[in-house]
Amino acid sequence: MNKTEFIALLAKRTNLPKSKCNLVLNQFKEVVLEVCCKGEKISLRDFGRFSLQEKAERKFLNPQTKRYYICPPKKMINFKGYKNFMYNVK
Repeated sequence: MNKTEFIALLAKRTNLPKSKCNLVLNQFKEVVLEVCCKGEKISLRDFGRFSLQEKAERKFLNPQTKRYYICPPKKMINFKGYKNFMYNVK
Protein backbone atom coordinates (compact mmCIF):
# COMPACT_ATOMS: atom_id res chain seq x y z
CA MET A 1 0.00 0.00 0.00
CA ASN A 2 1.41 3.39 -0.92
CA LYS A 3 0.67 6.80 0.58
CA THR A 4 -2.16 7.62 -1.82
CA GLU A 5 -3.95 4.33 -1.12
CA PHE A 6 -3.43 4.78 2.62
CA ILE A 7 -4.93 8.28 2.55
CA ALA A 8 -7.90 7.05 0.52
CA LEU A 9 -8.58 4.26 3.04
CA LEU A 10 -8.17 6.65 5.98
CA ALA A 11 -10.58 9.13 4.37
CA LYS A 12 -13.13 6.39 3.76
CA ARG A 13 -13.01 5.15 7.36
CA THR A 14 -13.08 8.58 9.01
CA ASN A 15 -15.51 10.29 6.59
CA LEU A 16 -13.03 13.14 6.18
CA PRO A 17 -11.87 14.59 2.86
CA LYS A 18 -8.64 13.21 1.41
CA SER A 19 -7.02 16.66 1.63
CA LYS A 20 -7.48 16.77 5.41
CA CYS A 21 -6.19 13.21 5.84
CA ASN A 22 -3.13 14.12 3.76
CA LEU A 23 -2.56 17.22 5.91
CA VAL A 24 -2.82 15.18 9.14
CA LEU A 25 -0.39 12.55 7.86
CA ASN A 26 2.15 15.17 6.72
CA GLN A 27 1.92 17.05 10.02
CA PHE A 28 2.34 13.80 11.96
CA LYS A 29 5.53 13.08 10.00
CA GLU A 30 6.88 16.58 10.62
CA VAL A 31 6.18 16.41 14.36
CA VAL A 32 7.87 13.01 14.67
CA LEU A 33 10.95 14.28 12.81
CA GLU A 34 11.08 17.50 14.83
CA VAL A 35 10.77 15.80 18.23
CA CYS A 36 13.17 12.95 17.43
CA CYS A 37 15.81 15.33 16.07
CA LYS A 38 15.82 17.04 19.47
CA GLY A 39 16.81 13.70 20.98
CA GLU A 40 13.44 12.95 22.57
CA LYS A 41 11.34 9.81 22.13
CA ILE A 42 7.67 9.59 21.21
CA SER A 43 5.70 6.76 22.80
CA LEU A 44 2.14 6.17 21.60
CA ARG A 45 0.23 3.77 23.80
CA ASP A 46 -0.91 0.57 22.05
CA PHE A 47 1.03 1.60 18.94
CA GLY A 48 4.80 2.00 19.29
CA ARG A 49 7.81 4.20 19.96
CA PHE A 50 9.71 6.55 17.65
CA SER A 51 13.31 7.40 18.55
CA LEU A 52 16.51 8.68 16.97
CA GLN A 53 19.12 6.02 16.24
CA GLU A 54 22.73 6.72 15.35
CA LYS A 55 24.35 4.34 12.87
CA ALA A 56 28.12 3.94 13.16
CA GLU A 57 30.58 4.36 10.32
CA ARG A 58 31.07 1.11 8.38
CA LYS A 59 33.02 -0.33 5.49
CA PHE A 60 31.28 -2.01 2.57
CA LEU A 61 32.41 -3.76 -0.58
CA ASN A 62 31.25 -2.75 -4.04
CA PRO A 63 30.88 -6.14 -5.78
CA GLN A 64 31.42 -4.72 -9.27
CA THR A 65 34.67 -2.89 -8.58
CA LYS A 66 35.86 -5.09 -5.68
CA ARG A 67 36.76 -1.92 -3.79
CA TYR A 68 35.96 -1.10 -0.19
CA TYR A 69 34.21 2.16 0.63
CA ILE A 70 33.41 3.88 3.90
CA CYS A 71 29.81 4.74 4.67
CA PRO A 72 29.78 7.80 6.99
CA PRO A 73 27.85 7.72 10.27
CA LYS A 74 24.22 8.80 10.03
CA LYS A 75 21.13 9.36 12.16
CA MET A 76 17.84 7.60 11.44
CA ILE A 77 14.35 7.57 12.91
CA ASN A 78 13.63 4.16 14.43
CA PHE A 79 10.12 2.75 15.03
CA LYS A 80 9.47 -0.16 17.36
CA GLY A 81 5.94 -1.48 17.47
CA TYR A 82 4.59 -2.56 20.84
CA LYS A 83 3.72 -6.19 21.47
CA ASN A 84 -0.05 -5.69 21.63
CA PHE A 85 0.09 -3.65 18.38
CA MET A 86 1.70 -6.57 16.58
CA TYR A 87 -0.71 -9.15 17.95
CA ASN A 88 -3.78 -7.19 16.84
CA VAL A 89 -2.85 -7.50 13.17
CA LYS A 90 -5.56 -9.43 11.31
